[in-house]
Amino acid sequence: MSQEHLQQLMMIAGLGLICWLLLRGKMRRRKQLQLPTTFSLGHNSNAQASATSFSGTKSLGAPAEVLRWQVELHELARELKAELDSKLLAVRAMTNSYDQATRRLAEMIRLAEQVQLPATSPLAEVRRLSDLGWPPAKIAQSVSLSETDVAQLLALDCKR
Repeated sequence: MSQEHLQQLMMIAGLGLICWLLLRGKMRRRKQLQLPTTFSLGHNSNAQASATSFSGTKSLGAPAEVLRWQVELHELARELKAELDSKLLAVRAMTNSYDQATRRLAEMIRLAEQVQLPATSPLAEVRRLSDLGWPPAKIAQSVSLSETDVAQLLALDCKR
């Protein structure tokens, strides 16, 4: 074996030894952080529970303050989600009521357009005289209304 091959072999062996030591230390720390939880069932002495352990984020080595922040953020997220869900339900209810009101209004407009004015109504008479080209002052005298009322009736008729 040449000198270069020996150096490479020693380098690989050294890296392997370092990795082994680091992994061994990590395994020991993980075992120290894990606190086993056991269950005692006092009412049934024959029952046996296996010890389970949950280290949660402690296994990541996070400080207690960070863990508290994590819990607070989780609770805040749950509260905000609940608030958003309730507001979303309120918006849906309002949208449904607006849709229903829109349908009712459209139906009422359709019914109002079908209404036939009797020939003796003041609006029908104002329309007829206006179509003949009479000025509003003369129409007001003829139907016994004020000029303002005639102007309003004609304005409403123009919007139609």
